[in-house]
Amino acid sequence: MPNFDRMPNLFIIGAAKAGTTALYDYLAQHPQAFLSRSKEPMFFSREEIYARGLDWYEDMYFTGAEDYPVRAEATPHYLYWSEKVAPRIKEVYGDNPVKFIVSFRDPVSRAYSWYWNIVREGREDLDFDEALRVEERRLEQNHQELYQLGSMVYGYSAGSRYASLLQPYLELFPQENFFFVFQDDLKSRVNETCEELFEFLGIESSTRINTSNSNPAAMPRSRLFHKTLRQRSPFKDLIKPFIPNRARRALKSKMMQVNLKETPYVPLDRQLAHELRLSYRTEIEKLEKITGRELSTWKAE
Repeated sequence: MPNFDRMPNLFIIGAAKAGTTALYDYLAQHPQAFLSRSKEPMFFSREEIYARGLDWYEDMYFTGAEDYPVRAEATPHYLYWSEKVAPRIKEVYGDNPVKFIVSFRDPVSRAYSWYWNIVREGREDLDFDEALRVEERRLEQNHQELYQLGSMVYGYSAGSRYASLLQPYLELFPQENFFFVFQDDLKSRVNETCEELFEFLGIESSTRINTSNSNPAAMPRSRLFHKTLRQRSPFKDLIKPFIPNRARRALKSKMMQVNLKETPYVPLDRQLAHELRLSYRTEIEKLEKITGRELSTWKAE
């Protein structure tokens, strides 16, 4: 039986590249909020992790959380894989209170940013226009593997179809349990947005937080070194028995960060951006109705 005094009562579910890292960092600064020790546990989205069970999840990420009124984690994969994650959360929580933060960004900008994120990780070799052209086929061909991993690889356009991705959650949880936030608000009115968020969560709303850039655009200084860090190798297998798993992850993360440099993305082709924006029109209109937000700047002329 889950210990709901310790289990998370708040999920930051995405979208990816739409401010979830900033939201995690801001909430982590609030004295009344407990954030999972790893930002993205992926417990409800990755099959191998979900099979470990709720006791493992609590012990791994929420030990000591029972002293906090807000207990949260932030996994953008939960929005992308909403069809399986929303029912799993509902099955676990039943009528126990749980809230969600959903962040949005201009869908074209988000798709392009996610593409460069996958390029940076060494998992994408195609140009953006070609990746979009073969996206549907790739997702179908690799569905079983992606489902098992709860992976968003190849889902550039798919990950920006916010209204459709939200639907499984809205069918299972009251809409008043959702806080919708737009990335622009986290830039232009961050203090006001955090105050509104804290009020939504029922914690001290006047708490001030450090609002520095949490996840700037960056690319590897050396693509080869970056790819080497990510891939398996005989040398890595050799040293695994001698270095604890947590220490290996920390070292890998540190080396990858050192190898990154802040780099703006190559500008997106205007015609391609226009075509992609046209494809999102129905989704944007549905999202306007869900959020009550006017989103004309996201629509194609």
